[in-house]
Amino acid sequence: MPRASLVLYEDRQLSIIQVTPPDTVLLRGDIDVTNSHALADALAHVTAEWGRVTVDTEGLRFIDVSGWRILVGPESRRGPRPRLLNIAPCVHRLNQRMNAI
Repeated sequence: MPRASLVLYEDRQLSIIQVTPPDTVLLRGDIDVTNSHALADALAHVTAEWGRVTVDTEGLRFIDVSGWRILVGPESRRGPRPRLLNIAPCVHRLNQRMNAI
């Protein structure tokens, strides 16, 4: 069954799409310092409206530390960390490297 979707943010590198169930966000593309603020804002918006959010990272090709901090870093004033679903290899690799420090 197709899922309804709402584009929360899109630039040449990254698409952030909210899908039903409404607490799920799909990430497609690359997250870096130029668009990580949009990720933080989108997750804060969904969290404020629906509570804790689930993020599907399967469509990510690249993530830098600024994006990693938003997804798996400590909880912030914006709310609890999101639940991660379909963890992309780039997220897994960066998480291993950050935890090795």
